[in-house]
Amino acid sequence: MTNQDSALILVVDDNDFTRMQLCYLIKQAGYQVAEARNGFEALAIYTHLHPDIVLLDAIMPVMDGFSCCAKLQTLPDGENTLILMITALYDQASVEQAFAVGATDFITKPIQWPVLSQRLRRLLEAKRAIRELRQQTEAAQLREAQLRMALEAAHMGIWNWNLLTKQITWSDTLEALYGKSKGSFDGTYEAFINCVHPQDQNFVRYADQQAIQAGIDYEIEFRVVLADGSIRWLASKGVVFRDAAGVAVQMCGVDIDITKRKQAEEALEIQANQQAVVAQLSQKALAGTDLTTLMNSCVTLVAQCLRVEYCKILELLPDGDALLLRAGVGWHSGLVGQASVSTDVNSQAGYTLLSQEPVIVGNLRQETRFSGPPLLHEHQVIGGISVVIHGKESPFGVLGAHTTRQHTFTKDDIYFLQAIANVLATAIERQRVEDALKTSEERWQLAVRGNNDGIWDWNLKTNEVFFSKRWKEMLGYEDYEVSNNLYEWTNRIHPDNLDAVRKAITEHCAKKTLFYTSEHQVQCKDGSYKWILNRGQAVWDENGKVVRMIGGMMDISERRAALRELKQVQAELERQNLRSQLFADITLKIRKSLQIDEILETSVTEVQKLLHADRVLILRLRANGAYVVLKEAVVPGLPVVLGQDITDASLREGYIEQYRQGRISAITDIEQAALHPAYIKWLQQFDVKANLIVPVFRENQLWGLLIAHQCAHPRQWTNWEIELLRQLADQIGVALDQSSILDKETRQRQELARSNQELQQFAFIASHDLQEPLRKITTFSERLKTTCGNNLSEQGHDYLERMQNAAFRMQTLIKDLLTLSRVTTRAQPFVSVNLAQIAQEVLSDLEVSIQQTNGQVEIGDLPTIKADPLQMRQLLQNLIGNALKFHRPHVPPVVKVYSQLFHNQSDKVSVAAETCQVIVEDNGIGFAEKFVDRIFNIFQRLHGHREYKGTGMGLAICRKIVERHHGSISAQSEPGQGTKFIVKLPINYHS
Repeated sequence: MTNQDSALILVVDDNDFTRMQLCYLIKQAGYQVAEARNGFEALAIYTHLHPDIVLLDAIMPVMDGFSCCAKLQTLPDGENTLILMITALYDQASVEQAFAVGATDFITKPIQWPVLSQRLRRLLEAKRAIRELRQQTEAAQLREAQLRMALEAAHMGIWNWNLLTKQITWSDTLEALYGKSKGSFDGTYEAFINCVHPQDQNFVRYADQQAIQAGIDYEIEFRVVLADGSIRWLASKGVVFRDAAGVAVQMCGVDIDITKRKQAEEALEIQANQQAVVAQLSQKALAGTDLTTLMNSCVTLVAQCLRVEYCKILELLPDGDALLLRAGVGWHSGLVGQASVSTDVNSQAGYTLLSQEPVIVGNLRQETRFSGPPLLHEHQVIGGISVVIHGKESPFGVLGAHTTRQHTFTKDDIYFLQAIANVLATAIERQRVEDALKTSEERWQLAVRGNNDGIWDWNLKTNEVFFSKRWKEMLGYEDYEVSNNLYEWTNRIHPDNLDAVRKAITEHCAKKTLFYTSEHQVQCKDGSYKWILNRGQAVWDENGKVVRMIGGMMDISERRAALRELKQVQAELERQNLRSQLFADITLKIRKSLQIDEILETSVTEVQKLLHADRVLILRLRANGAYVVLKEAVVPGLPVVLGQDITDASLREGYIEQYRQGRISAITDIEQAALHPAYIKWLQQFDVKANLIVPVFRENQLWGLLIAHQCAHPRQWTNWEIELLRQLADQIGVALDQSSILDKETRQRQELARSNQELQQFAFIASHDLQEPLRKITTFSERLKTTCGNNLSEQGHDYLERMQNAAFRMQTLIKDLLTLSRVTTRAQPFVSVNLAQIAQEVLSDLEVSIQQTNGQVEIGDLPTIKADPLQMRQLLQNLIGNALKFHRPHVPPVVKVYSQLFHNQSDKVSVAAETCQVIVEDNGIGFAEKFVDRIFNIFQRLHGHREYKGTGMGLAICRKIVERHHGSISAQSEPGQGTKFIVKLPINYHS
């Protein structure tokens, strides 16, 4: 702090002249001043003003400076206030007492202003440097905590794989992702692979090899098996770092928990499979597949799709008391076609028939609604789901799926099973119609054989026709009520069929057809029409002229009705198949994008096309209960609703809660519906005549509404339209969930990258900016020593030396930090380096240390290798310097530096690479080998600063240099027996 900062200095002295003189000089120097005549005033003023420095006289009446200093330490932030004690005493005891009560420094009387001025300036600058350092340290701790919180919140973990030492390090969050307790991961690749799901291990190994050897981008997804046997999906993305020669030396990356996304994708895949099965079975039913074959296909595909052991179709027997196991899969041999289940309420099937709704059983042993039939208990069934197979007049039976394990059946599973039941119901009804038609045909054959047809005989010469009694009875007439005139027949033919009948007769008479055959409608006595099959044979004379035609008429109304019903059933099957395909198509279009805006835009557009609606809207529910129209697809010419806010309470009252409960509103005519008048008025301004509203849920909460409007006229919404819109609303909800998950993952990745960059910038800036105040402290302390050294007491020299030593240690620490960070950021390319020459240069630099310790350094044979010469010099200087420093008391250090060459056949990075070992061996104090891993970490020291100087970063720098050169460093030692550092380096590294 400088005088420009207007620091506040409190002067405490009982001597008025001394106090006034000091205050005047301090003000002239640009500082703010407060003054006190004794210790009590000083305490009161300090509490009110909180000065930066207290200039405190030691000897004062009432309360001396020592007592005042001690009390100042107890006040808020008092321990951080600089206290400069003024004393006329020179004895050591007074000095020690001053420091004991918390004084920062002392100055003796008579006070020399140049000395006091410099002392004040240095103390304030030191205080500012310490405050800034503390703030920077706190900021760094905050950033580290924020990064840790970001990783934990994002379910992410960081890993680093040293390809040279084969060691992998994990963050704590990554250990948690793999289900490992903190510190339990041993850092080997095999330990990591053992965590991977057995089916994914080969894939992960291959991806790792491709990334390292071929440079393929590393971005994979795989499963891990947790300790409790559960499965977790992880997405892993990594980057391979290579040296100047292109050799992979390190691989770093991040793993993210994507289990929820995978579960959502699996749910979508299951739903798609279910829809495909429904479409497949619908095609079979439409193609007229035999009913038994269709049922067997149904139970097999349902069991596979729902992943259950049992599936069954129970047919309700005519007496209504039992259900026959008509088709099934998984049941004991001989039961299908023979076993039966009661229809009473104690069985699941009977309960399902009575409720007419799907019935889900979570645990049959705990079920309270029914006890369950013996068939299920004998097969150890635990859970299941049953739906009714509806018939036209009465249910056909029950379709059920069962499992022997705990299983959660979803809403999609219920819809799937009900869709299969509907396919079966349609196929069964078609079979019944065909059977009825077959019976009708058989009856017709019997009628023909029994001459029960209506016979007619037409004489073309007289134009008279004979109609049999049966012919007349078919049309409801008595025998006498119909004459033998041709017009009795032609006048009763339906006008729409008359031309076709005439054409058929003409073609037969012209011998274009072998027989006359026609199906047409004939009017009965009561005015109704019957469908008639009319067949005849002409008789020609010798001139080829038709003179007579004889034939028969059969009532085929029943058969035509059956055929018509069969066509309706087939048409329904075709429509159902088309709907399934349309739903699949629109679902695919919605799923193509994970952007919420595109999802909603696609949804309204496709729904409008599919339903042929005049308008389709998506409304978003706001927190206050109001709605806003987010998306709209509307035919030209109609009012636009997009962007409208629905804030009127009358439009929302009573509706929102119903939609939260899953209510679907299908209104045919809004003017006839029981709606709130304000709501009707709001709809009418947009020309709405009918609407269909389905709620959209996101994460089980009401998100909004999907609405279809009919504006030209009222509209009767069909069941399939309602169900289709409901399923599409579900798909929109799933798509919104997926989009949200992707958005969160993207933001988390960006935040992580930003945090990493900020941390790197902070480390670089902090390492540089911290040196500036230290340089000032060092420079001014040297000036103080030079200019005022003669005026300083022995204690003053001692304090000055302490300050210089502390500044030197801090400067050394910062330089070591910069050296550590620059191992890779400011590295030089590899060239041929003669290690023997480098070692001699290092000995020259360490000459003073060798002389001071009476040490001896022996340099043996050292090779020439490809390396960074500056870093090799740093490496040897750190190792030899440590050997000289950590010597035993009164025992001169002896250091030996030598090398060994060998071929490392097990090196996976460089096959048969020639490697050297550089060994630095000493006779020093040694250490316990349990600390061997600790000594290579930054700031790790086994001894105090007073015993051995240093920052604890020398060996950390050595390790980083060795790793950059694709080597390794280790140590062997025993306490009191010296230490041997072994550095393995490739001589000429090749990728």
